[in-house]
Amino acid sequence: MALYIGLMSGTSADGIDAALADFTPGKKIQMLDTSFTAWTEEDRSTISSLCTPGDNELHRAGLFSCRYAETAAGAVLKLLQKNDLTPGDITAVASHGQTVRHEPQNGFSVQIGNHAMLAAITGIDVVCDFRSADIALGGQGAPLVPAFHQEICAHPDIPRYVVNIGGIANVSVLIPGTTVTGFDTGPGNTIIDALARKYLNQYSDFDGKTAASGKPAEEIINRMIAETPYFMEPAPKSTGRELFNLDYLEAFPDLKSLSISDLFATVTELTARTIVDGIGMYRTPGEIYVCGGGSHNPHLMKRISELAHNAGHLLTGTTNDIGVDPDYLEALAFAWLGYKFINKEQIDMREITGTSAKEILGALYPHP
Repeated sequence: MALYIGLMSGTSADGIDAALADFTPGKKIQMLDTSFTAWTEEDRSTISSLCTPGDNELHRAGLFSCRYAETAAGAVLKLLQKNDLTPGDITAVASHGQTVRHEPQNGFSVQIGNHAMLAAITGIDVVCDFRSADIALGGQGAPLVPAFHQEICAHPDIPRYVVNIGGIANVSVLIPGTTVTGFDTGPGNTIIDALARKYLNQYSDFDGKTAASGKPAEEIINRMIAETPYFMEPAPKSTGRELFNLDYLEAFPDLKSLSISDLFATVTELTARTIVDGIGMYRTPGEIYVCGGGSHNPHLMKRISELAHNAGHLLTGTTNDIGVDPDYLEALAFAWLGYKFINKEQIDMREITGTSAKEILGALYPHP
């Protein structure tokens, strides 16, 4: 067996997803077990504060890097215990870290996490820093998972679009006979979740109930799309909470006149519209499969389905319908990236991120 553990904490900052996987050559990739470790309210607040410039941020980032390592180590050790494994049974832990800045236009993307500490606590080699090499070669550093989606989700005859709705939404374009590509379509849950914390005193609009009770302001949505240059940019492209946050909404003062339910309906519709518009760039009807936290929002899924149908696509469901747990697909993808790094296998991201060459992604912290 070739066992790896993938760790993912995304822009939604809800917690760390962990996936134990077997990448034995010549056999089908198997996700053997999963676990989820939620961030505390204080952790969420810290992550949010580190995403924008602030006082003493280097010190605070250093402290949270250690907090990440301790939490991630707990997730790893829990999987080992559950599956009667020892650290020596695992080839490597592949850790995404926690994104706090994503600025490829300035040559960097920052995922904090004390990975030397993670290797020391677990006794397992840790592969991390998956985005820097791509950006160094002129790429966006995101999204990184379409190449893995091609391997595990593609159909030989049917076009498929895999949409991951985390804090930011991205799409992998899997059209038979063409090179896999993908890009960030725009906001996923990030603005919805920020509004939920502000107005509902909860982490998200659970089940999309608040949005479902309101009416989207179509005129404002059209203006948001028209006046946000990112939506008009061609792929490859990537974005983050640096753009799509509560400050972004301040540029559209008409939003302040909306009721709470209409405000949630409007920002949820913006997410659905920009996802389907992004898919529509390819003019090839196909099946759509959704993963990530947004797959649990029935109102958002309903709107994506309706808009996709109008555009000639079919929202088939979540990636669970093709055998991959939608909550852990990204963690599994980073386990795969770790496997690729350990085996020094290049990945072709040129049509995905815009990088200039095939590349080996990641950096290694050996365990003591």
